[in-house]
Amino acid sequence: MSRSEDLEVVLTVSEEEFFSLNELPRCDRIEIRLDLFSPSAIRTNLTEQIERLDARCIFTYRQSGDTDQIAASSEKDIDFNTLVETIDPKKHYLDLELNRSNDLLESFAERGFGLVRSVHKFDGILNRTEIENWIANDPFVDGRKKYFGTLPLVYKFAVFPGTVSEMTDFLSSIGQVANKFKKSNILLAGICMGPMGVVSRIFPERFGSYFTYCCLTEPKAPGQVDLESWIRLRDTSVD
Repeated sequence: MSRSEDLEVVLTVSEEEFFSLNELPRCDRIEIRLDLFSPSAIRTNLTEQIERLDARCIFTYRQSGDTDQIAASSEKDIDFNTLVETIDPKKHYLDLELNRSNDLLESFAERGFGLVRSVHKFDGILNRTEIENWIANDPFVDGRKKYFGTLPLVYKFAVFPGTVSEMTDFLSSIGQVANKFKKSNILLAGICMGPMGVVSRIFPERFGSYFTYCCLTEPKAPGQVDLESWIRLRDTSVD
């Protein structure tokens, strides 16, 4: 687990990886990428493994425009309702994309899940104004929808900077916006995708990010760092 109260480490897994776990790795949450799980595994085995590991999860269905992974299931084939009936929603998050429809998961937002509201941009960065507008205009912030979760509301912005200057501008904006909204119990996660963004994943709390996402072995997003390397880099010190 993370050793900072300002950071949670999220491990993103596929079906094969999740069911290979005999104990919970050194992470705070597991991101269940439902698009990488078969409908039968979700329906029959997922709850048992979550309970066995005592895992706190983020349930995500990443659509084709926001991932380079090959889907193992389509939204229409997933029975998420049966899963919801067998877990305690207050322990877990749903990832609901801000810039896309959320047909599979949105109807469960009133069950008490925490929410991660995410935006992915693969052609550059978002500036401070754009980040603030995404948050301020979200129905869960402007009052059009009630937030039923007890976990903090999290806004995740993943971008693809083309230069070090763009990366710096984005991370600076994330830190400024995070400070602005923290008093409202709204937290941010700012991720730079691609090899240039490693610093945003290894030391995210330095830039105001509450979540960082790791993989077990193979990256599930561009630039994702495996958990063991993340731990080693964080533990490395120079005397």
